Amino acid sequence: MMDIFIDSNGILRNADTSLYKAKNILSTQIGSLAYAPEFGIDYDLFFGDDYEIQTETFKSYAMSKLAENGVNPQEILTEKETFEEILNIKLEN
Repeated sequence: MMDIFIDSNGILRNADTSLYKAKNILSTQIGSLAYAPEFGIDYDLFFGDDYEIQTETFKSYAMSKLAENGVNPQEILTEKETFEEILNIKLEN
């Protein structure tokens, strides 16, 4: 999916909208947008006080939310650091 836009210099550009759409989905708490309450990820469910973080479950949930919103994820690559785990999501071209 490609998007055409005019940048701040007035030049016509194109960008992969799947990347930006995925970023928007993954950075929005579900229910926080009045005009689209079902859009986003329910971070409160996974990172609240009531549950222990389950990375595999969250990865599956994130992949399904992306697919549900028309973004085709291929795989999630995991980088483990000392106190954090970084998820890199590869999108279909």
